[in-house]
Parts: sequence; C-alpha cells; structure tokens
Amino acid sequence: MQGHDDLFGAPTQEGYLQLHQIGRKFIHTLHICLHDAAVTQAESYNNEADYERCADVRSKLLRDFDPMTGQERYSTETDDENKRKYYHALVNYTTSILVKVILQTARGDYWMNSIVAIVARLAAKAKILGNDLPQAVIQTLQKANDARIRINQQEERYAQYTLKKPEQYLEEKRKLQATLGSRAGQASKYFIQMGVLYNAVIGLLREATTGFAISNPLASGTDDFECSVAIYESFVTNEQIIICQQRDGSIGAASEAGITRASTAGFEVCRKIWGGLDRTSRGDSKQVAWTSIQWKWSQVNEETGALLPDNWQDTVKLSSMKSVIAATVPYAMISGTFASQLHTLVELIRFASAEDGSPLFLVKQPKVICTAILRTSKYESRRPDQVRDDGACPVSESFLIHKRAFANAVHTGDLSTPTLIKTIMKNSMKGNITLRDREQSKEALNDGMKMLNSWVIDDDAIIVPYRRYAWGSIGLAVLLVCCGLAVGFSVGDRIPGVDPSNISAYCWVVTAFLVLMAKAVRVESWPWSSFLRGNVPCRSVSEVVAVTGVHPQVLLAILLRLDNRMHLRTRGPFNTLFRRKSPDAQGGLSIDVPIKTATAIEGGFIPIKVLSDWGTGLVFINTHSWASYNSITDSGTYGGHAICPDIDHPYYWAADEQTPCFRLSNIKEDTEVFISRVLGVFEQDYYFY
Repeated sequence: MQGHDDLFGAPTQEGYLQLHQIGRKFIHTLHICLHDAAVTQAESYNNEADYERCADVRSKLLRDFDPMTGQERYSTETDDENKRKYYHALVNYTTSILVKVILQTARGDYWMNSIVAIVARLAAKAKILGNDLPQAVIQTLQKANDARIRINQQEERYAQYTLKKPEQYLEEKRKLQATLGSRAGQASKYFIQMGVLYNAVIGLLREATTGFAISNPLASGTDDFECSVAIYESFVTNEQIIICQQRDGSIGAASEAGITRASTAGFEVCRKIWGGLDRTSRGDSKQVAWTSIQWKWSQVNEETGALLPDNWQDTVKLSSMKSVIAATVPYAMISGTFASQLHTLVELIRFASAEDGSPLFLVKQPKVICTAILRTSKYESRRPDQVRDDGACPVSESFLIHKRAFANAVHTGDLSTPTLIKTIMKNSMKGNITLRDREQSKEALNDGMKMLNSWVIDDDAIIVPYRRYAWGSIGLAVLLVCCGLAVGFSVGDRIPGVDPSNISAYCWVVTAFLVLMAKAVRVESWPWSSFLRGNVPCRSVSEVVAVTGVHPQVLLAILLRLDNRMHLRTRGPFNTLFRRKSPDAQGGLSIDVPIKTATAIEGGFIPIKVLSDWGTGLVFINTHSWASYNSITDSGTYGGHAICPDIDHPYYWAADEQTPCFRLSNIKEDTEVFISRVLGVFEQDYYFY
C-alpha cells in the first residue's frame, strides 16, 4: 500500500468517511468504464445484452450525476492533491490484489495475460477518469448519444434496401440484426473476449470496492460495522460451504465447489498479507479507535477428514487507515459475492478455452475450514450494551463459526483419542447427539452414512437389511417347534390323560404369535417375502430409527442433505423442508419426527430471522449440493423454498413439550416475499414442521 499513514488518517468516523468517498469515486469510474465498453460493443457487435447493459449503467449514472454539468447530485465533496494520491493508491492496491487472487485461482498463459492486461488498462483509465470525474461523466454520456445517432443512421441506410412493406419491416430488421452480430475472424474473437473478460473484471473490481462505500442510507455510521465469512464442511457429502455476512447486514451462503474454491484461493492470499502486516500497525488495547481483523485457518485431510496439526489463527488491531485498507481489500475478495463472480469468470473462460484451444488450468486448493471477522472499535464498544435479539445472532457469533468452521480447543483433530471416543459413545447412548459440535457431528454423520450405504432407497421406502433379526426370529420359531415335537415324542403315553400332540400344538401357537410380534414390533407393514429374505421396508423415520438405532436427527440431516440426489418421496406432518413430496397420502416416507434447528442447518437450510411484511419470521438460505450463492438482504426479496411467518406463537410437540415447535409454510415457485430487515442467523434449538 503506497503512501504515508498521515495521507489515510486514523480508523475513526472521519477516516472511514473519507474512504467511503474515495470508494464511491472508484465505483463511479468503473461504471463509466463499463458504460464505454457497453456502448462500443453495442455499436460494433450489435448484441442485445450490450444494449441492456448500457441502459442499466446509464440509469445509474443519471441517478447519481447531473448530465448537464457532470456534478454528483447532493454532494459537497471537494477534490485536492492528497485525495488524488489517496485514490491512486487505492486503485493500485486493489488491482494488484485482484491479480494475485486470480492467479491463485487459475493459470493459463493466454487468458491470464489477457486478464492482467485488462486490469492494467482499467487501472490506468480509472486513475485518468478520477482526475476530472464530472468531465468524464459528460463525455461518456455524449459518447452514447453519438453512438445512438450512428446506429440510427446505419439502420436507415439498410432500410432503403428492404423489399417488404413498412409493417413487415420489423421482422426483417430482427433478422438483419442477427446477421450483423455475426463477425468473422479476429473481430469476433475480440468482442467475445471483451464481453467475457472486460465486463467480468469490472464486476470483480466493483465487488471488491463495494465494501468501502456505504450502500445503506440508514446506516448508523461509517465506522460502525462488522462483517464475517466462514468456510465449513458438510460431513454428509464432504462439500465445503461458505457463509458470509456483508457490511450492509446481508447474509448469504453457497456450497458450489467453484465458489468455495475461489474463496479458498482468496484466503491463501489473505494469509500472506495479514501475516505480513507491519507490527507497528497493530494497535494496543488502549487505542481509542481501531479496526480488528480476526482469522482462523485449519487444513483438512481430504482422505480421512481429520484436521491437520498446523492450525493458523491470529487477531490484529489496526490503528491506521492505511493498514485497514491493506487488510480490508483482500478480505473483500473472500466474500461469497466476489467468489461467486470469480467462479463465473473461470467457468466462462473454461467454456471459451475449449473452443479456441487455449487451455486454462485450475490451481489445486487445499480443503480447509476457516473464518475471518472484520470489526470496528465502535461496533465492539456497543456490543455488550446491546439487547440481543431473541434467537438471532450475527454470523460471527453463530456456532457455524465457533464450532463448525474451526476445531474446539480440546479437539485436536485426532479422532482416535480414547477420551473423545468415550465421550461420543456416551452421548450417543444417552441420545444426546448434537450436530453443533464439529467432532461429535462428524462421528455421528459418518456412522449414519456407513449405514445409509447398505440400505436400498426407492421412491416410497427405505429398505434396510435386517437378516440377523429376521432370521434369528425364524430360527427361534423353528427351535420352539422342534422343542414341542421333541417333548411330545419323549412324553408319549407315559403321562395318563395327556395328549402329547396338544403340547406340540401349543408350541406352534406360541411360535406363530412370537413371529407375528417380531414382524409387527418394529414396522407397521413387513411383507413375508421381505421378512424371509431378511429385508425390512421402512416407511417412516421412526421405523428406520427403530430398526437401525440411528439417531432421528442424524437421519433427518442426511435425508435433507441428499434430498436433491435421491428419488425418495416424503409425506407426513414434518416434511415441509423436503422438496420431493409424494402425491399419494399413503405413499412415500413419512417424516413423523420434527426437524431441529441444527439438523436443518446440517441438512442444507440455514434459518435467517427477518422482519418482513408479515412481521417477524424465518426464511431459509439453501446450501444443498451445487447450490450457487444466494443471499438475503435488507429491503430485498426472497424466493426460496419455505418460510416461517409466525414465530411469536410456537407450538409444542407431544414427545418433547420442553422445546417449542414452529410451523413452516411452502411458497409457490416464482413467488417472492419482501424482506424489510435481516436480523441474523436463527440458531436456538427449536423444532420445525
């Protein structure tokens, strides 16, 4: 980071306000760059997407600037030499970190050289535009006006050659535009690459800079915020899951491998930068204003799933805005939104490289669980005095960060320690399995997956091999019958008045009763053919639990996580979170056990407490297999799978009257609900149905 500490100031409200102004300036210049590129592409390549992009960016420019003078609306900011130096230093540092993150993600001479060249051109253009932003706004809007005139003149020239009537011209015009979009040779390659790379790089830079500028007009202050990000693992599918809370309060998550890979690559860059921060910039506890960055990192053995011994964690309090920027820029590049855009860029390049023969190689990333929390001193000072919202907490205080994204101090990653195994076995025997603790949930879910791999799962039932029980019951029945026959033959006529055949008949009756009891005590319906083969079809969760002994919440977590991978259909009073529901009231697996909060999270549904048009309720972020990044924001809409519109009047399940139970509701496809405010992650141990 270039420049003296005095140029950037201290991490106070004034320092963050100045960073906000410089960040907005950078975002405006990126909008201008994107607008210029869209105008050029629309005029030269004639793609409908370019017209839409140009209109979208132009609306943002007209919203923020006066098109006649180029001045920003309602702004009293002044520009001077120090602010220009500040701005140039921010542009240089952000673009250099972006290149490091991209190179940590993928390699390939042709594509990486093109990306580096685009970043360099954007950095140079952004610095030039920033020297006179009003004039740059006027010029880019005038450029769009000139391009519109040329496009209309071109269409008029083409119109004189038409052979159709005026009312038929529109159809020919569409065909003409389609042919104009077809370019040959290097021209086509240039515009395609410009559309793929240039726009994507601008999007990455905008996402990396958004954290500097406050987007919420009702925010409490420029220096009063906290944001966090964590990567944890699913023990059912061995996927990595990323969850993050942005500065504006939005919470999002994803489980797509490319997104977590991109975030892991950014974390590798962060490790090097944060570990190399100047020790003089690490303020002491007596510092009046500071910003802290806390991170934890543990590598996971991909074969065994055990944590490797070299954990890495630290907490740094930064007392200058220069060091804050040095730590915040790479932090912004591990967020879910940035990682999602970087993953999209990589996939677009991989698709294009398959056609032109320019290979792109992904850099292998280690499997890790990690956390990072960015917090200001003002936010920290009011945390103890806050009245914590009942049931909701920020991501930084959830068990996903403290117990799942990093190992507990007593657990060193060695699953063979006798103390840990005895504790897990003891809790399992008492029915106290919790999916909140990393090691305990890992052991329980691994055992559950081993059992699941021996089952046969069809559309309506789970078929469990139960040969020892079935054949043992048959063997006991045969033994009783043989004993009855043996008693009858041995007694013979030695006891006057006793018919030995009655003893045999009595044994037959007892045997039949015991076999029928053996068939009915575990499951409701067990066909004789399946009973004789030693397979038991379970048509409810409670039947699977009775047959296998698996903990019901462990089974529900596995079924929820694998819901989009199996053909199993569900029914019953507690199956709202399942997607494949049986149309037949008697068909499918009955979900007759309610789902706990930690079970829903492990199964791929993270409950978020929100304030919406129906009042205070819950919505769920989907983190199923291959789920792309989806987030819930203030003043946004939610189009997910299930909601809980009423948490002020809980019910109670008859089997557990101590734990409240919330009723869920499915929402129709293509239906969205409005979210006024995001309150936090809901992690109280409640039931859902």
